[in-house]
Amino acid sequence: MKDFDSLVGIWNEQKTAPQVDHQKIIDQYKKSREKLSLKFWKEILLMLPAFLIVVYLWFTFSFDFWTSYLGLIMVAACSIYFIVVQIINLKNIADSNTLFDKPKDHIQFIQKFRKSRYIQHTRNYKIYTLFLGLGISIYFIEFFYTLNVWLMIGVVGATIAWFAVCYLYLMKIYINKEEKKFTEMIDDLERLNNQFKDEA
Repeated sequence: MKDFDSLVGIWNEQKTAPQVDHQKIIDQYKKSREKLSLKFWKEILLMLPAFLIVVYLWFTFSFDFWTSYLGLIMVAACSIYFIVVQIINLKNIADSNTLFDKPKDHIQFIQKFRKSRYIQHTRNYKIYTLFLGLGISIYFIEFFYTLNVWLMIGVVGATIAWFAVCYLYLMKIYINKEEKKFTEMIDDLERLNNQFKDEA
């Protein structure tokens, strides 16, 4: 009988889910949010110089072809779009303060935010890349008539290679890292929410 009681005790211990440290998960979640916000700020600060270079080119150089101005407008529009999207993302994170009031709603917010980010990285990024590539291509028409042929081929080849590396390789790494971070955040919050349910 004693052995049976011991076996039941061991079985119950295995069935019981380990308690999570509330404060540890909350601190970890806050750090994840801060890192995400910091990433958005870095991307804004990296895009600003690109936009300022386009503005500088517009007002400093006198181009022979109207296509150069059209190309610059398209590149500037892409830069502005990127900055605006990141500002919206920052605002969404700043406005999401439902963690302590309504944890379940907050988990839904993170899931919705994750979905919107995935759309930005896939469908929207394709349109953004196409528009940016077209803008740069139109801008290059000006140099087709002035640069050495081999130099022009080198510049165009390097630009296409850079777009290919970003689209086919770097963007996949970027998406995977962000998806992993969102999964960790959601898993932690769901564990915390489930534990509060168990304790209620």
